[in-house]
Amino acid sequence: MKLNYMQCWNGAMGLLVAHKEAILAIAGVFIFLPTLLFAQYVVPPVLNGDEDGSTMIAIYSAYFSENSFSIMISNLVISFGSLAIYFSLAPSRNGTVAEDLVAALKMFLIYLLANLAIGIIALPGFLLFIVPGLYLTARFLLVPVVIVDQRERNPIEALKKSWALTKSNGFSVLLFVLIIAVVGTITIGVLEAVTGVITRLPTSGAGWPFVENLVAALTGTAFQLVLAAVITSIYIELNGSNNKVSEIFS
Repeated sequence: MKLNYMQCWNGAMGLLVAHKEAILAIAGVFIFLPTLLFAQYVVPPVLNGDEDGSTMIAIYSAYFSENSFSIMISNLVISFGSLAIYFSLAPSRNGTVAEDLVAALKMFLIYLLANLAIGIIALPGFLLFIVPGLYLTARFLLVPVVIVDQRERNPIEALKKSWALTKSNGFSVLLFVLIIAVVGTITIGVLEAVTGVITRLPTSGAGWPFVENLVAALTGTAFQLVLAAVITSIYIELNGSNNKVSEIFS
């Protein structure tokens, strides 16, 4: 089955509208809030712009070493929230927010193991020519939806099913997601830049860090929701379901 970009995009927007209350509640607590708190209280490295490679490695090594616990906790909470959002969006699910959170908690370890396996498989591709790594990542992009929708408890089987679903569509999936990622990154960058200009004008360049972090957390959360909906929509189409989103969840 050939991937239809317009159908996938319209399906993703339909999913977001159909489940806006649930995904906003989950994203607010498990994605937006930890992102905002992390940005507010974990100060990123300050660079002068003239650092060489070894200096950069030393600076970021110290940063990750000093903030390893905060980074780990923040990523775990956000990953859990992302999985819970997939439970809200999956075509076979129609539960409450509480039910989605409980289900996500039960499958969280499987989700983490599957992501670890993807990282191990894709890493050589990134180290070699980057594109193979991106292609492999695209082939395994449907793993979270497979875990959620098909109740797959074997991480390796989840990878195999995603690979099978994206057969003959690997580069199509990659291109579609790259387009969304590029547009999303540019949009977020512009909004953050405009916010920075607005907050620095009345403060003689000092800015309002909380406002800037708030905007960054909001835009970043919105982008993650769109991406989750797009991935779910790709899964619905490649899984052979041509039903409209409104029909799937009716």
